[in-house]
Amino acid sequence: MSVWTWLKFVTFLWLLRKGFKLVRWLMMAAAAVAAWPVTVVAGAGYTAAWLRGWPPVRVYRAAAWTLIVTAAWLAALEASDPGFLAAREPGRAWGTGWDQLTIAGLARTFALLAPVAVPAGLALAGLIWAWRIYAITTGIGGVRASAPIAFDHRQWRRQIRTAQGLTGAPGAVPLLARGGQIPIGATIRAIGHRWHPVLSLPAAACTRHMVIVGATGSGKTNLMIRLWAGWFTATTAAARAGRGDRPLLVVLDCKGGRDARRKADRTRRLLYGAGARRVAIWPDEARLCLWDLPADELAVLLYQMIDSGTGAAAYYADVLQAVISLAVLAPCGPPLSAQAFLDRLNARWLASAWGDGRHLAEAEHARAAARHLPDIELRYATLLRRLGPALDGPGRLEEADAWYCILEGTRERSVAEAQAMALTELAAHAATSLDGESRAMLLAADDYSAVSARVPLSNLYERGRSLGIGVQVSAQSWQGLGATEDERYRIAATADGGVFVLQTPHPEPLTALAGKRRVLETAHRLIGGAWGDGGTTREQRAWTADPDLVRRLAVGQACYIHRGAATFVQVARPRPSPLSLLPPAAPTVAPVPEPRSEPASAPDPWPTPPSLDDILGPEGPR
Repeated sequence: MSVWTWLKFVTFLWLLRKGFKLVRWLMMAAAAVAAWPVTVVAGAGYTAAWLRGWPPVRVYRAAAWTLIVTAAWLAALEASDPGFLAAREPGRAWGTGWDQLTIAGLARTFALLAPVAVPAGLALAGLIWAWRIYAITTGIGGVRASAPIAFDHRQWRRQIRTAQGLTGAPGAVPLLARGGQIPIGATIRAIGHRWHPVLSLPAAACTRHMVIVGATGSGKTNLMIRLWAGWFTATTAAARAGRGDRPLLVVLDCKGGRDARRKADRTRRLLYGAGARRVAIWPDEARLCLWDLPADELAVLLYQMIDSGTGAAAYYADVLQAVISLAVLAPCGPPLSAQAFLDRLNARWLASAWGDGRHLAEAEHARAAARHLPDIELRYATLLRRLGPALDGPGRLEEADAWYCILEGTRERSVAEAQAMALTELAAHAATSLDGESRAMLLAADDYSAVSARVPLSNLYERGRSLGIGVQVSAQSWQGLGATEDERYRIAATADGGVFVLQTPHPEPLTALAGKRRVLETAHRLIGGAWGDGGTTREQRAWTADPDLVRRLAVGQACYIHRGAATFVQVARPRPSPLSLLPPAAPTVAPVPEPRSEPASAPDPWPTPPSLDDILGPEGPR
């Protein structure tokens, strides 16, 4: 074969391929012109999806909803002209439309064909848009090699703009939706999860434990308050319908300061709007009684509240534990106040309590520890004086619908750690107590990093389900979830309700919980400055929740990770509304208690529920 013959053969093959491509494009253009009503709708749907950053499923759902109009139209035609002759109407309208190629005629033809053209066009738009996304992300589409990166960046901006518009719409993201769902905010992007315009979680997700991590100013507070109010509203509605227990919300704000008081006020407004009758703010307006705990639990807690040290201090720790057990587990019963406990840390008192001849071993232990009692009494006197009267009663968790506990973790870290130990133990006791009414409990620790050094919440986290307590932990970083790496993974890995990650500089340990997904990576051959016909495609692994995307999240944006999937969401700011007010409970007649004198300085543990003006504020509904 000569060179000239080979060149002619190659040229012929090239022209043949180009001819087939030209014929294909001409046939597609002819079909688009012939079915111009469907083409117009498909073009409009594709443009809307491209500009709004919608996923293809959004367009498919729009097409499915328009089928209702199509069915009604066909039913009306069948009623007016029986015998299934209605199916011929679109064909007649399409055929006669070519005789009236004017603006009025085209508009009339489109109106007659709209019940069929709209669903067909939207479905076609969804298919074209899905192919476009697939072609760009796999690398087989686009003019330049950077097309996938530019396309993803553009769509991300459009998805954020669409989500922000939906979040700002009045009533689009209420505190509670149908079926007990808690709306979080408008969906930006869903990877692995089923896409919905608004991300909603079942109220039961809060009772399966959650982790929320976000830097200061990332919108973590709005997210947590929305979850609290949504859970409380859903649980209250279920209790009124007889499908569950009344809710009891316990919030530990571990950072403290003025910001904690503002958050407490916002939370109380929302909870009163959700039907709460008592929202107690500790220690500013209410107290709790640490000494109501069972004696054995009280002894363990008092021992843990003192940092006894390790190494050479192990001997002192053993003596401390023995003395606390002797003081609390005395035959006369546990102490009922802080002063009563301090009075027991005395050699004469212990000798009298255990010196009845029936507890020889305990009496001997009391004599052996006598020389250490002044030091132990001094340490506990200092600790209890720093804790103040807020844990000395009166008051129990069961007596309110919600408790907002403010711990000054930033200003007095050691005091906040001791308070957190006491409050978590009181919550666990309230959940397991057989006395009184059974309650559905949610314990939320906000800014847990302030007390994480000495308060291992993972134990309560792991046994919370059997205790009936939902535990929610928030921190400003991965390191704030626990004192050790093992502690952090124990908390994050058991978050069956999901993990919310807001803007944070080190998201990899949290985004790794979503795992990786299979993607196709395509490489093309370049000939000069143009793409060649050769290339390769291989399977790769990519982050389900991209950590670099998490680092770039703006204020109010979060990534929800659950069961190997991720959803990016624009969190909606929770706002009180008079429409969420529940009817007041029926009044009950109770006996009038005997009057008793109270110290003038003691705060009222149960403030009067506010009026509607107090809930909404001077500006009314916002």
